[in-house]
Amino acid sequence: MAIGSKKIGKLSGLTMVFLAWSAGIFWVGWKSPELFGEPFTAFEPAPKVAQFYPLEKFIFSVPGKDTSHYLLLEMALKSRSDDAANIIRDADPLIKNALMKMFSQKEYEELHASHQLELLQTEAQVLLATVLNENNFSIELDDVLFTRMVIQ
Repeated sequence: MAIGSKKIGKLSGLTMVFLAWSAGIFWVGWKSPELFGEPFTAFEPAPKVAQFYPLEKFIFSVPGKDTSHYLLLEMALKSRSDDAANIIRDADPLIKNALMKMFSQKEYEELHASHQLELLQTEAQVLLATVLNENNFSIELDDVLFTRMVIQ
């Protein structure tokens, strides 16, 4: 009977050593960034900073009730895409055409209302994102900003 209890004692001792060793390895792995520093810290890339890309000014003829009016529009596109400057330059004719179509459907009274500015910016953003996507221009268009808008 003494021989059986020796085996159980050795087996228990080895089990305890194995469990202590496993717990120690787990703890060191879990605490490695704090214990060893830089090589074991999680790498998080810096968030992309948005860039602003001003477009050339646009002049549109806008119909009114009695007479035609003119709209001077200066705008900028906001994007976080890496190659946005080149994409916007290459897609310039598409951008101009889409905006010309959009504003040719507006009337003076609609554009003159001050509360319409945000709606127009949102409409332009959705329109440009759609047109650029349909023509295989891969760009993340965050916002369309009207930097100057004069209606006469």
